[in-house]
Amino acid sequence: MHYESIESKILEFKERLDDYSRLLETVTAFANTQGGTIIIGIRDSDRLIVGLDREEIERYSQEIPQAIADAISPQIAVDLYEQHLGGKTCVTVRVFPGPQKPYFIKKLGHPLGVFLRSRAHNRRADAYAIEQFNRERSGIRYEQQPCPQISYEDLSKGLLGTLFTSYDQSILIGAGYGSTDVSGRTIPNVAGTLLFYPEHQRIIPESGIVVSAYAGTDKKRLMKKEDFSGGIIPMLEQSYTFISNLLGTQYEREGLVKQPVNYEIPLDAIREALVNAVAHRAYDYEAPTRITLFSDRIEFLNPGTFYAPINPENLKEGLSRYRNPLIADALRKKGYMEKQGIGINLIISSCLEDGLPEPQFVELEYYVKLVIFRKTASNHTPKPDQNPKDLTAMRSYFTAQGLFSSMDLAQYLGKSQAMAKKILTELQSKGMVEKVGRGPATKYRFIN
Repeated sequence: MHYESIESKILEFKERLDDYSRLLETVTAFANTQGGTIIIGIRDSDRLIVGLDREEIERYSQEIPQAIADAISPQIAVDLYEQHLGGKTCVTVRVFPGPQKPYFIKKLGHPLGVFLRSRAHNRRADAYAIEQFNRERSGIRYEQQPCPQISYEDLSKGLLGTLFTSYDQSILIGAGYGSTDVSGRTIPNVAGTLLFYPEHQRIIPESGIVVSAYAGTDKKRLMKKEDFSGGIIPMLEQSYTFISNLLGTQYEREGLVKQPVNYEIPLDAIREALVNAVAHRAYDYEAPTRITLFSDRIEFLNPGTFYAPINPENLKEGLSRYRNPLIADALRKKGYMEKQGIGINLIISSCLEDGLPEPQFVELEYYVKLVIFRKTASNHTPKPDQNPKDLTAMRSYFTAQGLFSSMDLAQYLGKSQAMAKKILTELQSKGMVEKVGRGPATKYRFIN
């Protein structure tokens, strides 16, 4: 019997353990990220449940907790228990996200022994991740950090007026967007700077939105590109209008201007995607929010991974936690954010109700990518007179499908599965396709 789920950000399999070094890396990575489960007795190559004998179960039950206690600092509490799967007995180690991050392997020291979980792999924490851990331990979010380069007097009264009916320095401080320094100056924090200082990219680099539109399914022919800044609320409104105009399928003239009245993608999905991007991105990571329109899809690439407890496996469960609660509160007051937990499901449901493929949420190493498919996307098998080797058509077709298997490609091409695997290997070597999962569950997807 094969285990149903594949390895992921919160799940790993081990058939047997000859030593505990790899296990300790995974335990540390889970504790530093969002927690996770390690099941010993499942072959990771094909998810076959092989089980353990009684001697192995007793040995692991005694040795693993001690190995974790001896090797990892600070101390990590784990649950270890027997689990019966498919008539076999396995040992399951449940690791919880720790309250004393970062955890590290003692013999490697800090920071070399700090590991993180990224998709189905462990990686050593880089300087950016270590800085985030240090900030978390201080109890001060990035959006709360003061920006002493500017003061209340530098803020735009027009931008303050978008949120407050009346305002002064005490209002800014009372709302959580500023503080008083030792000299008595009122200085905004990061959230206040992003909301009320038009030149916020001078203080918080790459904090804007970049929208690019390409003629095809790749980045060969750029048609339009706009950079939006000048405060979170204006750049949100302006980028929404810009994208909406590009998605119009039917227009009506209002005076001298033609306005779209029908759209390739539901505007509810676009609005929620934009608002989520602005509210949940990691502003301490110096990269803009990038929105890229292709002929068959739109990709929202947002700095920062999913914010615990959100992960790719529980996205649809309505969980919600804000990385930037001050910014989120401003967007709620403007009426741009719905109640907590419904944004992702609204994106998905509005697209499905409009007859579009289900949007994809992909967590990358430093970003979250949302892919929403357009009505113009090719969602049919090639006609007899269509060249199946046309890479553009193939990319368009399978991007609309999302994940696909080597058998799916074989059927598309009218070739053997062996030939399809050979083609996939070549596309992987060119960086056009990436593999997802292992063994019989292996899938592929096109990447830019």
